[in-house]
Amino acid sequence: MRIRQYRHVLAACAVVALSATAAYAASFSIDQVGSRFSEHTLNLKIGDVVKFLNHDDVRHNIGLVDSDGNRRDLGFQELNQEIDLKVDQSGRFMVRCSIHPKMKMLLFVQ
Repeated sequence: MRIRQYRHVLAACAVVALSATAAYAASFSIDQVGSRFSEHTLNLKIGDVVKFLNHDDVRHNIGLVDSDGNRRDLGFQELNQEIDLKVDQSGRFMVRCSIHPKMKMLLFVQ
């Protein structure tokens, strides 16, 4: 009988742990207007989500560049389109638009 009780307790603990992790994830919105990002820097935690919005009158191409120079392309973004990025690793990342080289912002992920 005690083994069943322990199993139930362990299962309940696992559910609570997974719920707590999801509850602490935050969501941030970054807009693009005038070929500029609405923020210059953003501090994040692993699991957070960044929503890139395009309210500009041109299309953009969002990419992340890590501190080693590796680029991750998030794709082209048309007017009023949203691209979501779930942060899955720590580090410092430069967000760039390959179409508009002056568009830059930094993500710091802990």
